[in-house]
Amino acid sequence: MYYLTFDQDWAPEWASQDIINLLVQYGLLGTFFVTNLCESIDTARQHGFELGLHPNFLPGSTHGRTWDDTLDHMQDLVPDAVGVRSHCLIRGTPLLQKYRERGLLYDASDIFDGRDGMSPFLSWTGVWRVPIWWEDDVAIHRNGLSAFIPTGEPLGIRVINVHPVLHALNAHDLSGYVALKKRLRSEGKALHQASRDDFIPFMQQSGVATWLHGFCEWLARYPSWQGNRLRDAVSDRIR
Repeated sequence: MYYLTFDQDWAPEWASQDIINLLVQYGLLGTFFVTNLCESIDTARQHGFELGLHPNFLPGSTHGRTWDDTLDHMQDLVPDAVGVRSHCLIRGTPLLQKYRERGLLYDASDIFDGRDGMSPFLSWTGVWRVPIWWEDDVAIHRNGLSAFIPTGEPLGIRVINVHPVLHALNAHDLSGYVALKKRLRSEGKALHQASRDDFIPFMQQSGVATWLHGFCEWLARYPSWQGNRLRDAVSDRIR
């Protein structure tokens, strides 16, 4: 089964909405890991998308000074979340234990790039761990994006992870993203405040958006291969 997931990462409201519109167009669902609330996140919930936590545990985080502060803040934003994927994929036993104490069901902060036959597994902490199969920025770092569309029935689960900002830029490398952030800083703007016009000078071709549109078109042809919410991948294991 293929599961579509998205790390919000303070994307502008319209950038997240573009992805929601795309999935709705093809009759697909997915999971948004939330950093901040905005109207598009409410829309995602209304369409049946899952909302998970995307906490930033790095120094200087606006989510909180400590792990507990950060998780308090995130659970206030998305109180019904059962899944978490940390910013920068920070993970470890102490965090898994805190997730369990707070009633979170799964953590999706591991990348096993392109490995077949994967499934969620229950860690000794009692938290399920769900691996990522393909991620846009990892593909860019590894060897650049291509027209790759999976073929054949998936072996195990394949979790796809896309960042709305890279989708909005149609990034085929990270130069446009870096330049955009530099421009916004010089203008005193936060990323989530950026308009589509702010993005236009840094947009690229044949990048993340091109890949995701092609993938959604392909996946829509195979309903039996479509996973919906990532929590369902774990719930299926529990049953």
